Amino acid sequence: MKKIILIWDFDGPIGQVNATNPYNFKFENLEKEIQNVKWIVEYLEEKNIKCCFAITGFSAENGEYPFCFPNFIKEIASKGHEIASHSWKHEWTPIFKEYQVSKSLKRSKMALEKTIEQEGQVLGFVPPHNRPMTWIRRGAFSLGDRGIWPFFKMGDNQNVLKLLKINNYRWVRVSYKNIFMKLGFVKRNLTGRVIRKNGILILENHYTGFDEKVISHILSTNHETYTVSAHPFMLSLENKNESKINFLNFIDQLTKSNQNISFVLPSELV
Repeated sequence: MKKIILIWDFDGPIGQVNATNPYNFKFENLEKEIQNVKWIVEYLEEKNIKCCFAITGFSAENGEYPFCFPNFIKEIASKGHEIASHSWKHEWTPIFKEYQVSKSLKRSKMALEKTIEQEGQVLGFVPPHNRPMTWIRRGAFSLGDRGIWPFFKMGDNQNVLKLLKINNYRWVRVSYKNIFMKLGFVKRNLTGRVIRKNGILILENHYTGFDEKVISHILSTNHETYTVSAHPFMLSLENKNESKINFLNFIDQLTKSNQNISFVLPSELV
């Protein structure tokens, strides 16, 4: 069976504010992202597909809509979808101190679990901005980061893994490219592998979106797992890999193929 792990980076307004250049910011986009998530939940319920929503902890706090929406998060969980942490307020992890990252992990997990209550625990972490990209023990580094290891301790995935274990997380999605991949000597698996390291399940993430490239990869290869990620807001942009048209085509082709394909939650693999 080919297992598809579908993860949505649900930034929430706090994430959009922290991730968007000021001159690109539009208030109406805050509501648009939430409406897109509502559509995703309804559509996937029709298809009987479960996925994971990585949500900023700030969005689960008590506050004013659309900046905070704990009831909606609880509704998502009640539909059988997994809730993961996307940090507390979409911090750029590499530039923060170790204790600050630990507090973000702890606060976001606490806020989300308080909101979803009996629906389950928050076991996974999806780093905002897909950072850190550096993982020295695996020969991977990123000179494009604002917080470059070793000058910034949290710029290395290895140090993030330690904090995840301390704060009772069980899985994480990571992005990185080692030196052999960068030089073209090793061809990487487009959707990444699922590996275990120091008690943490690691979902490699090398590609974002639902275009024909990733569909062809899934249908033409025989890996056990395929991690696919996207951002709900991007469904509204027609010229992007994460557009609604591409997403509908992605689900349609996979569900109608004659292959044994199943959508699974990250926690099921744990």
